[in-house]
Amino acid sequence: MAALLVVTLATALVSGLLWREEVRIRTLENQRLRDSAQWLGVGALDWARLMLREDLYQTGNVDQLGEVWAIPINETPLSDFMQTQGATMSEADRETWLSGAVVDANSHFNLTSLIEVANPQGDAGWVSATRVNPEAIAIFARLLQSVGLNPEGAGQVAQALLLQRQPISAEGDNHLPVTCAADLLGIIPGATPDQLAVLGQYTVVLPRPSAVNANTASVMVLAAALGVTLSQAQQLVADRTQSYFPDYGSLSSRIRSRAPQWITVSNRNLSVSTEYFWVVERLRHGRLMLTQQALISRRAGPGNATRVLWIKPGLPDGVSVGG
Repeated sequence: MAALLVVTLATALVSGLLWREEVRIRTLENQRLRDSAQWLGVGALDWARLMLREDLYQTGNVDQLGEVWAIPINETPLSDFMQTQGATMSEADRETWLSGAVVDANSHFNLTSLIEVANPQGDAGWVSATRVNPEAIAIFARLLQSVGLNPEGAGQVAQALLLQRQPISAEGDNHLPVTCAADLLGIIPGATPDQLAVLGQYTVVLPRPSAVNANTASVMVLAAALGVTLSQAQQLVADRTQSYFPDYGSLSSRIRSRAPQWITVSNRNLSVSTEYFWVVERLRHGRLMLTQQALISRRAGPGNATRVLWIKPGLPDGVSVGG
């Protein structure tokens, strides 16, 4: 009996030691994966910024899904990237996979466009709102209706942004009171969290007003931006796949060929180019998965400047990576 008790205690002790060792190993693996994600994140941002600057030199003031920046990186072994850098690889590196993409943030409707701001060139945060943008409100109302929400909420959201405006302080710009579609709960009449989650797939909150890019917008966003039916928007998406919209004039004429009664939308709210891009990436090791997103602004001009506005974990609503 005593011998059996000793064996039982010894087994329990060994099991506990093995379990703690397994936890330690997994902790080290997780830390290594986080370190790899940070290392890759810096490299991915540098690569994306260079590519977006070169894109302006090569293609000018037009952005469309046939360009190099729009080609995603499908899931690829991390070892493939490390080999190109001449880095030492471990077994963990060979079992870790990377995927990522550069995504046009202006393919979504920008909620900040519902208001006019005092400093349209700034990227530091929410600057003083001066008035609402009626054309953008009409676009947002159509988008709300298309996802089953009350279109009257568009004006209410714009007024909420306007009423919460604050003057620019000596410390800098104040942050937007709305950061994502989920923050509209209680502002849009009758909206539920599930409905706002759907709306989040088609909207974004950027530091300043920006136009929807007709070359990259989804059918839903394009229909709302143009004020056309979903079937007409689908036809336009098929058209741009064959031949993208090179400028606003071409865009207008081709829309009228599909929707003769189209009411013109100004180039302040509808464009063929992009100012904001997400850089998204996913690192996978076994069951562990890390995702990261960064927002980059880009301005045409001397040097075609790009700027990283923020980096945070997770992916933007409606955006996925992998494959």
